[in-house]
Amino acid sequence: MADATQKTVVLAFSGGLDTSYCLVHLRELGWDVVTVTVDTGGFSDAKLTEISARAAELGTSRHITIDARTRFYDEFVANLIRANYLRGGGYPSCTGSERVVVASEAARTAVELGADAIAHGSSGAGNDHVRFDVTIRAEARGIEILAPIRDGEVIREAEVAELAKRGYGTAGSAKTDGVGMNMAAPYSTNEGMAGGTIGGAETDGSWEYLPEHAWETTAAIADAPDAGIEVVIDFAAGLPVSLSGEGVRARTWTGPDLLNVLAGLAAKNAVGRGIHLGTTIMGFKGRVGFEAPGMLVVIAAHRELERLTLTNRQIQVKDPLGNAYGDLLHEGLHGDPVACDIEALLASSQARVEGAVRVRLVKGNIIVLGSRSPYSLLDSGRRLGSTYGHSSTLWTGSEARAFAKIYGLQAQIAAEAARGNDELP
Repeated sequence: MADATQKTVVLAFSGGLDTSYCLVHLRELGWDVVTVTVDTGGFSDAKLTEISARAAELGTSRHITIDARTRFYDEFVANLIRANYLRGGGYPSCTGSERVVVASEAARTAVELGADAIAHGSSGAGNDHVRFDVTIRAEARGIEILAPIRDGEVIREAEVAELAKRGYGTAGSAKTDGVGMNMAAPYSTNEGMAGGTIGGAETDGSWEYLPEHAWETTAAIADAPDAGIEVVIDFAAGLPVSLSGEGVRARTWTGPDLLNVLAGLAAKNAVGRGIHLGTTIMGFKGRVGFEAPGMLVVIAAHRELERLTLTNRQIQVKDPLGNAYGDLLHEGLHGDPVACDIEALLASSQARVEGAVRVRLVKGNIIVLGSRSPYSLLDSGRRLGSTYGHSSTLWTGSEARAFAKIYGLQAQIAAEAARGNDELP
């Protein structure tokens, strides 16, 4: 139990190497360490129990587990779906926005406890330390931020040695970055509601691909069933609300549960793997493998339903703003007022994104088969008398000819100007 003069620090604690080192290090510096584990969908009940036991073993004065799954989905995942966000065109930011929720919950806990500091186990070589610092400064004004790994420039080998010197074992799973991590393991993984990431020697460079044994949840294409499966995803206000098809009974789900079930179905059919190569918040290039079968399928289906229900100008305006919004979340700037502005546009744009989408998942492929909606612009155009490529009663042939002439007038004028300057034959 902490004495009255001892300062308290709230440590965002995953039970992995970095946060285990931080707990021991801060305690030996004289801090009363309160550990906080935030569940955003990546921990089983058994894993949460292990993390709590690990914190107690390492000397926490109090361990707190926070269930933030609903918050993570409602405030972050849902908006990433509405935005169709894929960083770099392929990566659905599996862990980026999740870290913001962890930092926010740790900050809230520190304020409630009247703590003197908040600590995290991020290094200075990635994105997470920025996400933690930015979020904490915005939500826990005046509370000191401690980052022993980053600020002390501590390398992993030194962390292992320091823990071993004090009799704290690190042997365990060969592949997880969570409790009992084997520090000799070649891969570091993170898993959450939106998907997981995998880092290893192959991702340090740009040429190699992760070997088969490094992938955690998705089947190899060679092992996936040849026929694949077909599912139907129902949407309301731009979010998935029901799932049916082969291997799943039709019913209404919560967002997190639907993502989880869909991810399982897609993973069995080798859907969801990828390697993201992009620019980090710090400005240098980074590369990481990811498995996000649920998010990739939902975003593909959602994008198709938007094509059916939104006007072209809605899509043209929304797409770049959705991408900007996803970048804000990924880079830890959820608190910037412009993020709230874009959220308002996203919510407004989804009012008629309602209906169902048929998707086939086969051998690593997401094939959108069809969609339908009570707000289908294709159906409404046909009711008015226009069928693409066939005929229309909305205009006459002469009106169509006049439209084509006027529509191309600017190009015609520009071509004439080029000819006058001998730029065209």
